[in-house]
Amino acid sequence: MPICCCAWLTNNVTTNDFTVTPAVQGAAGALLLSNAGSSTYKEFQVTARYRIRGNVINASYVRSRTFGDLNDFNQFFGTLAQPVIQPDARGRLGFDAPNRFLLWGEIVAPLKLTLVPVYEIHTGFPYSVQDAFRDYIGPRNVDRFPRFESFDLQISRRFSLPIHGRKQKVRVGLGIFNLFNHFNPRDVQNNLGSAEFGGFFNNAWREYRGKFVLEF
Repeated sequence: MPICCCAWLTNNVTTNDFTVTPAVQGAAGALLLSNAGSSTYKEFQVTARYRIRGNVINASYVRSRTFGDLNDFNQFFGTLAQPVIQPDARGRLGFDAPNRFLLWGEIVAPLKLTLVPVYEIHTGFPYSVQDAFRDYIGPRNVDRFPRFESFDLQISRRFSLPIHGRKQKVRVGLGIFNLFNHFNPRDVQNNLGSAEFGGFFNNAWREYRGKFVLEF
């Protein structure tokens, strides 16, 4: 069959997760470590595949929700030199993206080229608003980055190279990430005391990468 579809549900639960929180609110340097943290990840996914004349096109849609304790131990220690730790709370986790659509495939093109396009679009990740003292303003992780959207393309061709008296198959190509240069910021100014509050920065601009693969 040229077209096939499938769907499934996922429900992951994490318990006994280590979290940190101030032992007494306002007490400098006193932290409480606990393994009472928990989180959940729920997902519904639909995937379809279309195949014709050696070409394959795949598409998937994911509806998901992640929720749990926000003061995960690994978020602060080993990542930040001097973390500012506020009281723990529960909310959407930092990688929560309720809607995600992905389209990818492999296309046979003229001149023995192989095209691998990937188009991805998903809801922006959540973030929290803070004041000049790094205290959270309102519920955490209710604001979001702009919608992420990227079209990537990889173009490659197979060659045979004479190596040690035998022909070695290699694949040489070029990868282009975020081909249409969509604005996909990775940082936000979430401090109310900044004149740049609400601004998004550190965009993932268009990027080129070469590819050389030995095939055995």
